[in-house]
Amino acid sequence: MNNDFQSRTENISAEDAAGQILTLGFNGTSYSRALGSWFRKYRPGGVILFSGNIENVEQTTSLISDLKKLCEDETGTPLFVCVDQEGGRVSRLSKDMPSFPKARSLGEDGSLELVEEVYADIGKTLRGLGFNVNFAPALDLDTNENNPIIGDRSFGADPETVGRLGSAAIRGLRREGILACGKHFPGHGDTSLDSHLDLPTDDRPASRFDDAELIPFRMAVEERVDFIMSAHVVYPKLDEKYPATLSRKIMIDLLRDKIGFEGVIVSDDLDMKAIAGMWSDDEAAKLALNAGADMILVCHEGERQDNVFEATYRMIDDGKLPEPDVKEKLARLMSAKSCL
Repeated sequence: MNNDFQSRTENISAEDAAGQILTLGFNGTSYSRALGSWFRKYRPGGVILFSGNIENVEQTTSLISDLKKLCEDETGTPLFVCVDQEGGRVSRLSKDMPSFPKARSLGEDGSLELVEEVYADIGKTLRGLGFNVNFAPALDLDTNENNPIIGDRSFGADPETVGRLGSAAIRGLRREGILACGKHFPGHGDTSLDSHLDLPTDDRPASRFDDAELIPFRMAVEERVDFIMSAHVVYPKLDEKYPATLSRKIMIDLLRDKIGFEGVIVSDDLDMKAIAGMWSDDEAAKLALNAGADMILVCHEGERQDNVFEATYRMIDDGKLPEPDVKEKLARLMSAKSCL
């Protein structure tokens, strides 16, 4: 990190610090006055693109280039440009771009070399478009046939296999300069509800997590994965009150302190009903920040982005999020940005 880059974060205002913590989705496929106004309103540290933002190679490359330049001009820091590109049914790319196999197929093959090459190909494609963060791979175990959200997004049911293949995926993305994100901590595989629509519960004993679900995440941490995304799932044996995204017991005591993760903790999307249907935007933002989130994800334009930004800003400005915590969050984010 160069000295100028570092000084911009050391002397950062509460408003700009709040922006750096947010990664936001937006409407549109090209730069416009409206998109510029939206960006300047929050000055976010990152953006996330979905299929609705991606029409073809030329358009996507131009859009991302314009957003990166805007971020550099407005904040003096690089922009996280994120996407969910797992392969299979979780693909945001347009039809003129390459397609990639689902994780289950790669898990059935079992080849570490194949997984690394596939994810290197994903990374090369993303880098060519201008992306620098992929919210992949999924490290969840495929242990519940009634799970509506994980299933074939997982490499399989065996923790060691998922861990090895997940680590290979991380290496493949890293080869092409893409930051990787293991998800959904501490495991979304053995649930029967879709957290986009409901708040799932996983009521198994804590020992089960040590023996199974946490193994792929431990292996990803050993592989020095850049990001880990929290699950919008309640685990009563780990925290009887809050889902992982809002749980300090899970994200700090377990992930940071026990497992030793030093990278960026990112919340799953606060637009999802598992959170938005249970907590106000203000409460969700405050709880997620106190639980350890360095990056908060809000994937759709609208009032929720306003509310989460305002809550984050107020927490920083009022000192309710202690200054050492703010500095630690920004340091982790800037450390990741220095790799872009």
